[in-house]
Amino acid sequence: MATGTGWQQLYNSASGNPCIITSTGKYNSSNMFYEAGLTMEYTQDLHLKMSKKIAQLTKVIYALNTKNDEHEDEMESLREAHEDEVQHIVTETHDKIMQYKSKMVDEVDLKRHLQSLEESVELHEHMKRQALAEFEMYRQRMEDSQLCTEAQHTQRVVSMSREVEEMRRDFEEKLRSFGQAQAQFEQDKRRAIDELRTTHRQEVQELLHSQQNQSANSTVDQEKLAELHRAEVEALMERVEELTKGKVHLVEEYEAKLTKAQGYYERELEAMRRTQQLTAEKLLAWKRTEVELRKEFQVQEAVLQRTLGKLRAELQRAQEEARESRDKTNRLQASLTNAEGTIKNLHKQLEEAIQDGEIWVMQLKDTEYELEGSRDRVQQQATEILHKASQIGSLQATHMSHEATIRDLDMEQSRLREKILRLEEERERVLNQSQATDEQHKHQVLSLEQSLREERQGYEKELARLRGKYEEEGVRFKEAQAQALEELSEKHRATQESAQNAAEKENNLLMAEMGQEFEIRRLSLEEQKNCLQQQLDNLKKELSAKLNIANQEVSHLQELVKEGEQNLGSAHSHISSLKDTQEKLCIELDTTRARVRETSNLLTDLQVRLLRRCAFMIRSRISLPHQILTHYFVHTIKLYYKMSDLIYFHISDLQQEVSCRTHRITDLDHEIHSLNDTISTLTRELELKGKEVLRVRSEANQQIRAHEQDLTKRHERELGELSAVHHRETQIMLSDFNKAQELLKDKISALQILLEGTEDKFRNRESRHEDLQVIAELKDMVTEREALVKKLVDDKKFYQLELVNRETGFNKVFNTSPNVGVINPLIKVSYPLNTCSVYTNSIRITYILINNILIESGKDTFFALRPLPPPLCKEEQEEHCQSPAK
Repeated sequence: MATGTGWQQLYNSASGNPCIITSTGKYNSSNMFYEAGLTMEYTQDLHLKMSKKIAQLTKVIYALNTKNDEHEDEMESLREAHEDEVQHIVTETHDKIMQYKSKMVDEVDLKRHLQSLEESVELHEHMKRQALAEFEMYRQRMEDSQLCTEAQHTQRVVSMSREVEEMRRDFEEKLRSFGQAQAQFEQDKRRAIDELRTTHRQEVQELLHSQQNQSANSTVDQEKLAELHRAEVEALMERVEELTKGKVHLVEEYEAKLTKAQGYYERELEAMRRTQQLTAEKLLAWKRTEVELRKEFQVQEAVLQRTLGKLRAELQRAQEEARESRDKTNRLQASLTNAEGTIKNLHKQLEEAIQDGEIWVMQLKDTEYELEGSRDRVQQQATEILHKASQIGSLQATHMSHEATIRDLDMEQSRLREKILRLEEERERVLNQSQATDEQHKHQVLSLEQSLREERQGYEKELARLRGKYEEEGVRFKEAQAQALEELSEKHRATQESAQNAAEKENNLLMAEMGQEFEIRRLSLEEQKNCLQQQLDNLKKELSAKLNIANQEVSHLQELVKEGEQNLGSAHSHISSLKDTQEKLCIELDTTRARVRETSNLLTDLQVRLLRRCAFMIRSRISLPHQILTHYFVHTIKLYYKMSDLIYFHISDLQQEVSCRTHRITDLDHEIHSLNDTISTLTRELELKGKEVLRVRSEANQQIRAHEQDLTKRHERELGELSAVHHRETQIMLSDFNKAQELLKDKISALQILLEGTEDKFRNRESRHEDLQVIAELKDMVTEREALVKKLVDDKKFYQLELVNRETGFNKVFNTSPNVGVINPLIKVSYPLNTCSVYTNSIRITYILINNILIESGKDTFFALRPLPPPLCKEEQEEHCQSPAK
């Protein structure tokens, strides 16, 4: 870009001005040219205007270039968008094709899934049947196990009653043996004491007789005898002592044996008591079970009576329903006879229709050939029409897409035109501005000197060159725009052709897919037809299977009835099974009624259908061959006869089932009566057993009470002994505790003495060298602080006195009464301000420091409450300096 420096240099050289003017892009020349003169102002303004115009033109050219670049970018973006749309359409078509393929695969998978589901349903039904069979086997096993448990229960009751009687007998025998042993011990003790007494008396009597004889003979002999007597007495005494010891030993042995026997019998009694408690608990449990069983039997009797009433009512209902079914069967038989008559009439009509059909068949063959030809033509026309319609649809779609693209291109073209118009307007503005500037330049050039004409010519040349460039650029831009439009039209044609080809391919694919779908539907219809036939066969099989199942259930119920007659314990399960079977019978009766109704409805529907079909065949003269018609009618007639036979067989089977079930219900009534008899016998047996148990319990309770009384007495004795022993032990423990407490007190006193001694030693211990140093340092610091405090107190007193003197001096000065020892304040002495201010500042600082020190030392502050003194003069300062020395 031009900055205007060259033009300034030329202008300066032409004018011959010695001053050199340089321009750096900022045109601050107005102030400078006022000094040069008016001629210099005109030339500099013109130069500035021309440079501004040149800068504007360069900006316009730059803007045009940028707009051209923007247009090229927009064209490229349009191309890319068009290519993206084409690719998007291709991807959409590919996705649609893949979707159709996936749908085909999903349909195949669904068919396979349906087949697998049908197989799983069949397996489920098979497993259900197996589970029902296993459940029946399990029910039979449970019934057998219940019978076994009841038999074992009765055996256990009998065995327990026997064991209780045996235990009672053993206990009585042990009590008798214990009493006999105790009596024998007492008899032996008495015998031994009597024998010892008799022997002692005999010996004493013998000694007395011998002593008397010896005393009568002689004194010597008497002395000898006395000595002998003494010796014998001593021996006898020793013997007596030995006998007493032996007696004590025997008593101890007897007591030990008694304690052992007592412990043994006590253990046995405890065991018997436990057994009796267990028996009592078992008896209570058995009583509870008896009560529960009675309640259950009562409930079951009530339930059985209710069920009997219900069964009787249901029997009556079943009989009524059987009568109704018989009436219905009679009605159906009458309707069947009527239907047979109508069928015969229909046969006659069929024969007539067949004869007429043979005549019409020949005509129909000709019409069929014509129809086949017409169908082929129609199919060809339909395919052509479909093809054309698909082509038209694709062409319409492409046409719509092309129209949309054309609209977009038109919009873009209009936008470009608007931009071109804007550019032309800007160009016109620039031209107008240039013309205006030219006119201004002309007016200025006429007024200026000839030196500026060359410059004007140069400007005109440059303007012409710029105009030529601008026109060339406009032509180039138009050519580029035309080329871009041609390229877009070519691309649009190519996209149209590709879209047409893609549409044709899609149409072909759709036709192929439609053909495949038609074949698949045809196959599916054939499969549905086969499935319907299979369903008919399955219905027949299910009916036969249900009949077999009903027969099996009847046989199974007969077996259950036999088992109920054999076993008494299976009453509950048998009654529940009877209820289940009764419910099943009710359900089966309902199903049979529904089947009869369905069969009647089917018969009526078949009759109506046959009549309608025959009438329709007679009226419409269907275009089927003779063989198909005959086969169809024969097949329908056979089906009708088969259905009628099946219905007759089914009705007869149902009648047989009703009769069998009535017999079965009567048998069940007899079984219920027999079960009631067995229940009554069982209740009687239970009452007898309960009475026996009560009797055994009363006897056991009496024995237990006697034994408990003995045990309570022994327990009281033992408690007395234990209480005495406990009292002795507590006294011993108290004495031991008192002794231990005294010992602890002694130990505590000794420890206190030791503590006092150690504390005295600790107090009187020698101090360390470090502690002495610290103490000395602290003492020094305390002395220093005390000295400082004393000094501060003295200073304080001094300053207080000085302040008092100062106040008195001020008062004297202001009172104009001179005083001895005070300087005359009337004498005016001029002091410099700096010295006084410095002095006052120093005094204030010292006051602040003293106040802080006093605060730290805890003394009362004086200077905080009073104002500072006024500044001093030189003489006062000298006196103040001399006063501390004094």
